[in-house]
Order: sequence, then C-alpha cells, then structure tokens
Amino acid sequence: MSLGITANRKKNGALLAYIANKIPEINMRKMLKIIYLIDERFMKLRGFPLTWFDYYVWEKGPVAPEVYEIKGKNNLFSDFVKTRLSADGKVVIYPLFAINDDPNGPFGELSEYDLSVIDEELSKYGDKSADWLTDQTHLPDTLWTKTKLDHNVEFVDGKSDCCISMVELIKDDEDLCEIYEDAKWNIGFQAQLNGC
Repeated sequence: MSLGITANRKKNGALLAYIANKIPEINMRKMLKIIYLIDERFMKLRGFPLTWFDYYVWEKGPVAPEVYEIKGKNNLFSDFVKTRLSADGKVVIYPLFAINDDPNGPFGELSEYDLSVIDEELSKYGDKSADWLTDQTHLPDTLWTKTKLDHNVEFVDGKSDCCISMVELIKDDEDLCEIYEDAKWNIGFQAQLNGC
C-alpha cells in the first residue's frame, strides 16, 4: 500500500470528492489522469506530491492502483466517493458530499494552497477528454514514456508492475530533492503513527 493510503487517506479521499464535485460524471480514466497531473504539478512547484500515491506504467497512462480500485469491493475511499456504470459502460465517480465552507468537513483536509493548485489544474484539464489526457501522458518527454522505454515495459492485460519515479521531475534541482527527502521522511513517520 502506498503512503497515499497509509498516511494520507483522508486528504486523498477529500481530493477525489473535490474533483468529482468540480467535474460531475467524471469517468475513472479521466480521474486517474487528473490526479496524476496534479501530483506532477505539486512535484514541480514544491518538491513533493500532494497525494503520495504510487503510480504505475499502465497501457493507458500512469495509474494509482488505490484509485483504480474504488470501482470494486476494495474501495478504500468509500466514505468519500462511490462509482457506477454509465450507459456507455464507463465507470463514473460521484462524491458523497458537496463542497461547503465547513473547515471541519472533509475538504478541510486540503489547504488553501492545495486548493489553488488543484483548481489551476482543473481549469487546464477539466474540460479535456480521458483520451486527450492519456495522449498528453504519452508524449515523448513524459515520465510515463521515459519509464516505459527505460524499463522495456510489457503490458499484461493493459497493466505493468513498473513504478514511475516522480523524483525524476526534480532530479536536477538540489533544493527540491532535499525538500522531497524531508517530506518523504515526514509522511513515512505519519504512516507509522497511523499504525500502518
């Protein structure tokens, strides 16, 4: 299980519900891509991701398996979002609560800074299709493509066990790398406190 679950489950559940509120009827693949792109943005801005999910090279782009699994019985975010099948057979994600200003509510897990970056990314990508987003993650200079090529990834049923290293985005910035290591230690410590 990734740190996204062991240390950051409530924040990530709030993120899923927030996105599902902002993009009604969002399908699974689009949700997966948007969350990944949000984490890429946070890495570039501050040196560590928002979610701490592990992303894998799957045929249709980067995937955080814990998010992908919300469509089944292993929904680790069942107190934040649910899924259903649309008429065209796609998995659609919907929130269990609306956005409100209650700082003690689930969205209180996301800081004003978090929300500003998330909203920027949603304004960039919210109206794009899942296919368009997949194409963007498959461009030649992306981590998905570089990881796929560097590790000669072969897909089995569209999946692989090859993890994408988000640190590659900041490897040339010594300050951000140091921030990442500190943040990783802190989130790992939080996971231990959570008993995971």
